[in-house]
Amino acid sequence: KRHQWPVAAVVGYTNAGKSTLLNLLTGAEVVTENKLFATLDPTTRSFVLPNKQRVLLTDTVGFLRKLPHTLIESFKATLEEVSEADLLIHIVDLSHPRVDEQMEAVDAVIKELDAFGKQTLIVFNKIDNLPNREPAESYVKRFPGSVAISARTGEGVNTLVQALEKALSSWRLRSRFRIPSNESALIAEIHRVGHVLELRYEGNDALIVAHVPPHLEQKLADYAARD
Repeated sequence: KRHQWPVAAVVGYTNAGKSTLLNLLTGAEVVTENKLFATLDPTTRSFVLPNKQRVLLTDTVGFLRKLPHTLIESFKATLEEVSEADLLIHIVDLSHPRVDEQMEAVDAVIKELDAFGKQTLIVFNKIDNLPNREPAESYVKRFPGSVAISARTGEGVNTLVQALEKALSSWRLRSRFRIPSNESALIAEIHRVGHVLELRYEGNDALIVAHVPPHLEQKLADYAARD
């Protein structure tokens, strides 16, 4: 599936707080039960970052240690959002005694889905359950670019939003196009899918400066204008 906005799939071990995070960011009413596979149907919600970048956030089924291959097969429809996502948000329960083991289990499932190596933002959650902030600081140092938050209280969410903006910065590249004015469908698509910063007409051409997602940039490669 090709979306017109970047898709971020929220992944993590079961009960790591994925749905709570989704609810916090988007106001989506996703069931947040402490049970296995509370989230079976992917729930996708739209979220606009402060820099006006729209992102589609998708909740996924909670992963488990040694998730059987047959189970992964049966959840393929639910988990396909992971392999198709532009960004993975790996949410980790930092208050759990087996943090590293749970992170490895999630990585194993991501590998199984052929999504390993995909751009990933690690989010250490439930810092409100820690006796102090030392573990959070330690893990953020161990995993550069990661953030520590509490999806329940909202602590650290601004830092998370900034990290999302940075992770999706490739979607914010400024592109220039020279398009014949009779190609009205292409011009309309740039308006619909991208973010037009400047539009002027020169002879029979439309000169457009816009932020566009990578797939549209590729489609319009023949119309790229030199500065």
